Amino acid sequence: MLKTSPDVRRPRRDVPADRSRPAGQGPSARRPLHVLMPRGLAGLAAQSGIGAAIRHQEKAVRSLGHEVVTNPLRPFDVVHLNTPFPDTPLLAHWARLRRRPALVWAHSTEDDFRDSFPGANTLAPTFRRWISHLYRRGDAVVTPSEYSRDLISAPKYGISTPIHVLSNGVDTSFFRPDPGARGRLREQLGLDADAKVVVSVGMQLVRKGIVDWVEVARAMPEVTFVWYGRTDERMLTAEVCRALAEAPANALFPGYITAVELREAYCGADAFCFLTKEETEGIVLWEALACETPTLIRAIPIYRDRMPDGVLTHQVAGEGPGFAADVITRLTALLDGELTDLTAAGRCAAEEVDIHRVAQKLQEIYRLTGVQPHGREAAFRDAEARSTETRSTGSRNAESDGAMSRGAEGSELTAGAADATAPVLPRRGAADARLDAAR
Repeated sequence: MLKTSPDVRRPRRDVPADRSRPAGQGPSARRPLHVLMPRGLAGLAAQSGIGAAIRHQEKAVRSLGHEVVTNPLRPFDVVHLNTPFPDTPLLAHWARLRRRPALVWAHSTEDDFRDSFPGANTLAPTFRRWISHLYRRGDAVVTPSEYSRDLISAPKYGISTPIHVLSNGVDTSFFRPDPGARGRLREQLGLDADAKVVVSVGMQLVRKGIVDWVEVARAMPEVTFVWYGRTDERMLTAEVCRALAEAPANALFPGYITAVELREAYCGADAFCFLTKEETEGIVLWEALACETPTLIRAIPIYRDRMPDGVLTHQVAGEGPGFAADVITRLTALLDGELTDLTAAGRCAAEEVDIHRVAQKLQEIYRLTGVQPHGREAAFRDAEARSTETRSTGSRNAESDGAMSRGAEGSELTAGAADATAPVLPRRGAADARLDAAR
């Protein structure tokens, strides 16, 4: 059950309801929210998909006219919790003490924790119990895809609060096609103008498909393969360390790059080859599609079901020794222009999850969760709005009474004006009294 403060559940008795507007259009509906997105340990995830998701949320919140608050000691109306770190349950408890709703983002599942860091497969059940504990701390859970919602809806997660699906989104005004990037990318990489370039983006994990990706690169020496993103060497598995150490000369690893450089890579590449084995969404795929980069991905359930092969992306199914050979065949055909051009369809699909569209759905989640403005500033703006409306009403009354008294003696006109303003004064005083009380 949603835990909210009494003033969320019941109208305040000292503030009469404004019945002159439809529901949701009164002064409080126009007030911006203070959305707490605490930094805390979230900085540890800055270079991961979760870090990108947090940045997208901040853009969405601001596009709605709300204010992002990063200090939990400042006033806030709702908190977004994104990371599976130890400070998350503490922040959820703090929100409950303040009687503010907490939205917990389910970016991670037991499935996508596997094949990530050393010992991850052994720890996966423990990790699932931990994130289940975190997700249950929220008044609502938000997850980026129907696929991930199906996973965390399983009884083993024990989530009874509402689960909303909301894409992490993509900024399609930033990630957009740029034909001039092709030459710039090759110049940056020190390649010939006609060199073929295939890129991928992500942490260097078995789950992200980097071992298969290196094998594909070794079999295609005439193509330059570039992997953007990195993982702390202490967190690399032996299999990934071996793949990186034995990578061929045509496989490059520039590490973590800026968003502008990443856009250049998408727009300048001949193909985006994303061989991830498990995702809850995959922001980098939406970025590549937004840039109209020809894309080849592994046909994992989330992509196979949501975007079948040949609709938005080209896909290769399978695992094991034969998988890399199938990728090589399909990627060669893609680079040679033998496969259907799906880039326009990919761009249209990315626009459907543009951050501004995601923001509108986030606003609806706020409404369903009962998020409302609180605090002295909210009371001040309510009182100010009501006072303004009252003065406007009084002014209209004065004009009406004045019109009725036209042609009468000056003393009668003065009396009429006095009668018109008389009802206004007590209302203004009442608004001021409420403001003083709020202070």
